[in-house]
Amino acid sequence: MAIQDEFGRVGFFEDFLGNEAAVTLTDATAGARWNDILLTGISGDVAMTFTVDEPGGVAAFSGAAGAGDGVGLVGGRFVPSTMGTIAAGGRFKVSAATDYRAFLGWAETVALAEPVNPFTLSGTTLTSNDAGQAVGFYYDTGATTDDFRLHASSDGTELTTAAVKPSIDGSTTLGALGIRCSMTLTADRWMIWRVEIDPDGTVRGYFGDETMGNTLGLSHIATIAAGNIDETANYHPVMYLLEESTGDPTHEVDYFWGKGHRDWADD
Repeated sequence: MAIQDEFGRVGFFEDFLGNEAAVTLTDATAGARWNDILLTGISGDVAMTFTVDEPGGVAAFSGAAGAGDGVGLVGGRFVPSTMGTIAAGGRFKVSAATDYRAFLGWAETVALAEPVNPFTLSGTTLTSNDAGQAVGFYYDTGATTDDFRLHASSDGTELTTAAVKPSIDGSTTLGALGIRCSMTLTADRWMIWRVEIDPDGTVRGYFGDETMGNTLGLSHIATIAAGNIDETANYHPVMYLLEESTGDPTHEVDYFWGKGHRDWADD
């Protein structure tokens, strides 16, 4: 039996407390370490400042008004099959609802200099970019119908036939675009998310917004059945907050977290 002690939980909780000087996150670098997470610019330099008119610690990010600009928040690696149920989540908002992209969840492949957004949606055509095993919520104002959607992909291939049970809209598979949250993106309104992966690969996605039926907390959007994503992969909890065009919205993050259980097994 491997040697053990009392510290069985692993994870991070970044609340952005403090009032630091503004910094620039330079695109195409290895990013900047911020306590237990990594911050990196995407498609352009990103300015990071602290919001001083709201309590609790809020980090604000704005880009260089280029298409696809944004920020990546990345946590360390978690493996569901050996670390028990892993979970990640966060609370966030955006200054404008007309020029926006996001991905919130888990990704196996994270290029530190230029993280890959797993999903972009133009009209009704979804482009799935290779982020290894990826599952979480995405949003794109280029879509015909705006909404956050829970979706998954494997090595850039969308898992459209992945069984879901249950789902908020009654769907039995993820379908071509994923499961809609049925929320309305509103400027400067907080949203929350949580995605869990069990040791057998079962995924549960939760989302919260004041425009949804449950106005005070998280709603269960769908459970993706085991056998679709690889439970033995190394996953990073990620928040990719971007713009779809050149509007350069300001992204604010209240907190970002991830957790699992320590693998005590022998090497």
